[in-house]
Amino acid sequence: MAVEYASPDEADLFHDRLYAAVWIHEQDIEDPALLESLAEDLDVPPGLIERIVSHDELLPALASSMERAHAWGATGTPSWVIDNKLMVPGLQDDNFFDRVLTRLSEVRLTEPQGE
Repeated sequence: MAVEYASPDEADLFHDRLYAAVWIHEQDIEDPALLESLAEDLDVPPGLIERIVSHDELLPALASSMERAHAWGATGTPSWVIDNKLMVPGLQDDNFFDRVLTRLSEVRLTEPQGE
């Protein structure tokens, strides 16, 4: 969340680094120093991530995000909400999402349009 706020254009790169840290390098992403190192070359103020994580500054935002996810029925990750109409739980292949998006497009075409 801190990287998304401080440097939105680099958030995807930071997310890729987080996933690699967990799933490839088996690192502890609860370590504030590790998180800081993953963002050291990004446009994020030095020390910001470590300060936020060390002092639980994002807990209210995280709690709010989790409440919204639970309201949708999400019980784990990954989960996606598509077009504020459909929650897709679990890891799905590209063909599944192609079918979902096609179907949502078809439904949207048959819905009455507001004037």
